[in-house]
Amino acid sequence: MRVNDLLKDPDFTLINQSDINKEINNVFACDLLSHAMGFAAENDLLITVLNNINVLGVASLLEFSGVVFSHNINVNDAIIKKANELDIPLIKTRLTTAEAVVRVHILGKSN
Repeated sequence: MRVNDLLKDPDFTLINQSDINKEINNVFACDLLSHAMGFAAENDLLITVLNNINVLGVASLLEFSGVVFSHNINVNDAIIKKANELDIPLIKTRLTTAEAVVRVHILGKSN
C-alpha cells in the first residue's frame, strides 16, 4: 500500500505538501520516540499523538513513509514546514490510535 491509497479514506487527511507515492510496509503506533527508534523500520507509517518536531527527526532518520497524527491532533506550522522540507507526508485523523491502526491494516489488505 502507498500513502496515496491511505488518503482515499475520508478519515485520513494530508496536511502538508509531500510525496504521497511512498510505500507503506508496516504500521508502527507509538508515543515514545526512543521506542520507535529501537523497533520501527524503514517505510513504516508512524501513528502517534506526539505534536513535537522531534517526531520528524525520527521519521527522517528511519525513513518512515509518513506520520499520522491520531485523536484529531492539531499540528503546528513549524512541524508542517519542516515536514515539507524533509518530504515527509503528515496525515491527520479523528480516529484514535487503535482505530487508525486497524483502519490502515484493513486498507492495506484491500490493495
